[in-house]
Amino acid sequence: MSDTVTKDETAIEIIGEDRCAGCFGCYNSCPNDAIEMKYDEHSFYLPFINENCNRCGICQQHCPVIQDTENDDKSKEPVFYGGRSKDREIRMMSSSGGIFPELAKYILDQSGVVFGAGWDENFNLEHVKINDFYEIEKITGSKYVQSRIGKGYKKVLKELEEGKNVLFVGAPCQVAALNTFDDYEELLTIDLVCHGVPSQLLFDKYLEYKEKEYESDIDKIFFRDKTNGWEDFQMRIGFEDGSVYEKNHKLDPYFKAYLPNLCLRDSCYDCKFNCIPRPGDITLGDFWGEPPKEISTNEGVSVILANNRKGEQVLKELKNENQIEMKRTDYNTATVNNPRIDGGKFQIPNSRNDFLEELKTKDFESIKDKYIEIPNPLEFRLKKFVMSVLKSLKSNL
Repeated sequence: MSDTVTKDETAIEIIGEDRCAGCFGCYNSCPNDAIEMKYDEHSFYLPFINENCNRCGICQQHCPVIQDTENDDKSKEPVFYGGRSKDREIRMMSSSGGIFPELAKYILDQSGVVFGAGWDENFNLEHVKINDFYEIEKITGSKYVQSRIGKGYKKVLKELEEGKNVLFVGAPCQVAALNTFDDYEELLTIDLVCHGVPSQLLFDKYLEYKEKEYESDIDKIFFRDKTNGWEDFQMRIGFEDGSVYEKNHKLDPYFKAYLPNLCLRDSCYDCKFNCIPRPGDITLGDFWGEPPKEISTNEGVSVILANNRKGEQVLKELKNENQIEMKRTDYNTATVNNPRIDGGKFQIPNSRNDFLEELKTKDFESIKDKYIEIPNPLEFRLKKFVMSVLKSLKSNL
């Protein structure tokens, strides 16, 4: 990492709002509490500079957009695996193959701590610390909004300074930001294969829309319910009156805005961090496409990148202890259906700016009717049936 700073400029002034990832690196670094992280007009986190700023430039050292956080131990050619937990209960609570909970257990069993993204009581996503495996469900499972790091990097450093082993899991930009603070041997980092972060306002209005539709407050949210299988995952929302909303992700309006990239923050369309070399010791995601046959299952398979010696060593320990199954694969097989492993660019939809502008003043239903294309359910089911028949025929050939 470069120690060079430019006096009289803050990090956000150098990179501009369109390149900011909302990672909270500058916020954690400021010695004068001169940076406040707030939502911008489209509900994306941005740093705002207050009157305490003395233009010291320290925030530049902890902006991963500015800094090169690679180190000699990071491999430009990571080792690729397909993998899954050998515990079915762990697999089913997870979005893909359950590798993250196994890594968390590995750290917690050493009296360590784990930092990951979990909901607060109002379904705002924030990075929290857990000390015991019974809390693991709080931070397990994909959550397609940006988490509020707060002073999380400082909290990680405090635990490390006290001699504890720490696991930090987050989006690639968040892991890259943490890397700017120090490189402790006791710190294990996992970056997730990230599609990008959507507007918080869209998510808030979606939840309001669902509570109005069901006439009950939301109790639980599962973005990746696997009742119908890992590849056929669904949005599942539980309500306080006991009612449940379940919808295939290809029919759910939130997913149909998110996955076609209608609502991502500016920097996510040209992401610096979704590429190799990855920022984490380990990278985790879904193994879309053709996972190794020996571990292929519709309960979920993870794509795993061991990005350095530390990551490879921990994964091999878990395998040797019979906690996980891993089969080595290659770059092309791992990335062909998961381009965000090594490709941070998306095309910006033509309607994206109008979508975000109207989102500021209109309710979710109005936005949905105008911008979000939902397939005809009958046609969708028919197509799904045909595809399943073709897949079955192919597997029997």
